[in-house]
Amino acid sequence: MIIDEQEEFTRDWDWYAVDQDGHIGHFTSAGMRVLPKSVKQDRETTEVIARYFFEQAPVVGKWTVRPEAEADCGGWKKQGFDRYIKDFALMASKGLFSFDTDLIRTEKGRYYLVAIPERILLVNQLPLDIGELVSRICVPLRFIDYPYIHEPTTTAW
Repeated sequence: MIIDEQEEFTRDWDWYAVDQDGHIGHFTSAGMRVLPKSVKQDRETTEVIARYFFEQAPVVGKWTVRPEAEADCGGWKKQGFDRYIKDFALMASKGLFSFDTDLIRTEKGRYYLVAIPERILLVNQLPLDIGELVSRICVPLRFIDYPYIHEPTTTAW
């Protein structure tokens, strides 16, 4: 089942990609970004992957916040650090690079890196079925080298 345009822009979607080193990135759309085609075309897979990382994937280590993330999100005071960082920290504690998005709906919108894992999970360390699903989006960059990824880049994935 596909994700229709109305739901694409009224729901916060969590989706995942693998970089050229086999590292996994977690992206949250906040209902603001156009989803990559492979995410939009397969709602069930998108939800299976998100359920795995939120509910089943083990914690593998500590995490850090990219120093510029506070400015990127508009400051911690708006919603409080603990509330804001919760899901990004959870993903990074499971070994993923975790990205939030600008809260603007234009082509200038971008994803920005929030939380960085201290111990990086590789896609080949995932259960085989989840690894295959996550690997449907493989990108020719290194998440650690790209703290900002613009929407036109991700829609081509």
